[in-house]
Amino acid sequence: MDQKNVPASEPAEHQAADSRIESNARRHFLLGIGGLGAATLLSACGGADGGGPLAASVKAAAAGLGGAAAPPAYTWGNVRVVAGGYVSGLVAHPWEGGLIYARTDIGGAYRYDATSSTWIPLNDWTPPSTSHWMGIESIAVDPGNPNMLYMVVGLYTSWWAQNGAVLVSSDRGATFTSYPLGLRVGGNQDGRQVGERLQVDPNHGSTLFYGSSNASSQPAANGLWKSADSGQTWARVSGFNALSSDDTGAGVAFVAFDPRSGGNGSPSQILFAGVSTGTAASTLYRSGDGGVTWNAVAGGPASPMMPQRGLIGPDRNLYVTYGNVAGPNSMTAGQVWKYSIDAGTWENITPPGASSYPSGFSGLAVDPWNPGVAVVMTMDHWWPSDTMYRTGDGGKTWTDVGAQAVRDASLAPWLTDGNAQAGFGNWGQVVIDPSNIDHAFYSTGATIWSTTNLTDADRGLPTRWTIGASGVEETAVLALASPTAGAPLISGLGDIGGFVHTDLTQAPKRSAGNINGGNGTGVDFARNVPATMVLVGTGVAGGSAYGAVSQDGGTTWAAFANQAGSSKGAGTVALSADGRTIVWAPSDVAPVYSTNNGASWNPCVGAWTNTPLPVGVQVLSDGLNANLLYAWDGTNGVFYGSGDQGATWQMSAKGLPANGKASTVTGIQGQIWLATSSGLYRSSNSGWTWDAFQPGVVTSAISVGFGKAAPGASYPAIYLAGTVNGVIALFRSIDQGATWVQINDAQHQWGGYALVVGDPRTFGTVYVSPNSGRGIVYGTSST
Repeated sequence: MDQKNVPASEPAEHQAADSRIESNARRHFLLGIGGLGAATLLSACGGADGGGPLAASVKAAAAGLGGAAAPPAYTWGNVRVVAGGYVSGLVAHPWEGGLIYARTDIGGAYRYDATSSTWIPLNDWTPPSTSHWMGIESIAVDPGNPNMLYMVVGLYTSWWAQNGAVLVSSDRGATFTSYPLGLRVGGNQDGRQVGERLQVDPNHGSTLFYGSSNASSQPAANGLWKSADSGQTWARVSGFNALSSDDTGAGVAFVAFDPRSGGNGSPSQILFAGVSTGTAASTLYRSGDGGVTWNAVAGGPASPMMPQRGLIGPDRNLYVTYGNVAGPNSMTAGQVWKYSIDAGTWENITPPGASSYPSGFSGLAVDPWNPGVAVVMTMDHWWPSDTMYRTGDGGKTWTDVGAQAVRDASLAPWLTDGNAQAGFGNWGQVVIDPSNIDHAFYSTGATIWSTTNLTDADRGLPTRWTIGASGVEETAVLALASPTAGAPLISGLGDIGGFVHTDLTQAPKRSAGNINGGNGTGVDFARNVPATMVLVGTGVAGGSAYGAVSQDGGTTWAAFANQAGSSKGAGTVALSADGRTIVWAPSDVAPVYSTNNGASWNPCVGAWTNTPLPVGVQVLSDGLNANLLYAWDGTNGVFYGSGDQGATWQMSAKGLPANGKASTVTGIQGQIWLATSSGLYRSSNSGWTWDAFQPGVVTSAISVGFGKAAPGASYPAIYLAGTVNGVIALFRSIDQGATWVQINDAQHQWGGYALVVGDPRTFGTVYVSPNSGRGIVYGTSST
């Protein structure tokens, strides 16, 4: 690798001039560090090394794992937020009370444990190579065998995505066998809330049907698929041709078997499929020969209504919810209908009160034992709130359950956002416990709610709802930092901002930085004044600001008064070790710095060129020295440094591998590590020279972090998410990287890893952001 990137035709005098400029730049940078002479700093950084930005070559650090080390015993759990992301579906077994499953769009599936009232994660074993399996598009149970569980998994239907799979469990999700599916599925795309697309024949448990999306990227694969061997193999149903493969709607929204059309081991003969496209001849299709041929069912709602969910009740009616788009966003109209299987007639049973505030309908539950009992949920009913309607007479009359609902969010107090009571929630799905007509759950884009007095609404009494999501942790983690004092962790999270986690076992009371929704994309704390911290994102202080500062460990926050010309916010942020300077790299403008907590900003520019730093760089603070700040341009493999608290910057290295994440070592000056797909790199002199660290052992790195040193050691413990000796996993080193031990196991992979941060106060504690939406995972070990 040519570290200087000097063209072969460049004259020798130009090369010499380049070298003098680079040497002078580095000297200026070093001498500009407050109060430290060059000789002192170079000694602290491990000595001066002349040459270009990366010196003459990238030097290989001492490689090898050394002696075999016994792996430490790690215990894994979640930093408690309680849900936080979209629970896109709820499914109850019709015969066994309390056997309920929840699926999420990016964070796997869960099984409800009625004894402890908690949800058990089912997909934490998912390896990094199949990270897309953490998107659960559909779940099916076998009515005849409560031990059988099926999932269709995959995140996206785009041409670049991997094909989905079917996961089959014979022990309620304790273990799974995977089988390939010859198409891509969209567990995190529009239409992910419809369902269920996957169903088991209640009369013949080895027969399953699955309905695809309407993706234009795979027209030959779209449609209905059938398995005759419990999900092991699948064949496309040639007699079903209702999809247009033009990306409209959600495709096949649901499949429903008529249980009375089969029996005594014979497959069901009558099936229905709800079709959500912009051009389908009908929203409902029927088969009378076990799914071989299909015909449109006349009647029903007119275009543009698209089916969302469909269930057959014990009254022989197929109940269907509708919205005017695929959802879950942007619904402005919706209806509820039922179709009589025996009479072949439709009836519009839309709750009359819903028209006051137009929205769609999606969530649907029927009581499998009580004819005419159904519950529906509005969708995108933003004002005054989404709500639930319940009927006990097949839709002749409805009760607005949400109108008098009382909600207790004490299990996840951040949901109230400082209000007296949490809103009913949006994007709801709903399920009724078949063993208890009063016990119900509904899910939203943020959590699951539960009640045990649902039928009180029929008598004009308020229903009481509590957070029913204990055990569900489903957030996209975008940033993490572990301070040296105060709260053990600060997070930046997708959709819900982020938190200062004062207790890892309790959900936070309020979002950090007063973020009311939006993403928290960057966090930092002052290394020498850890009570000073900063958070940036996309929705701070109700959207009026993109960042906030706390001087008291996150108890109170002051929003940036000035947004530095940014219209999108986000990006990364760094706080000087003394807390006096904030460097912010928003997503849409060049990096800036502030010395007055965001009241005003100045551009981060080159020391001589006055050229601004590139948009989109990652900014970092030094682990000890308040004057040192850094910027990593992963797009171009260029590293920058500032020796005067962000006022001026120098390019200290170029030719580094592109992309990757940079990390500094708390408590040590000038130490920077760079995790890249081509390996791990290290600088001991503020980024002026870099070593390729163990290139034959650490062949790929996703993230590197640092925690408290092991007993008897002086250097912090190193935590690595990456590939060591061909194994992709989480690793720890307590001897500066001379040896590595794997600290996670096959049951704790979470679909891969995005961020890893060590705890500077507790040896053995590490915080991990999975590559999926499984929240913040943390591991502890005393050895």
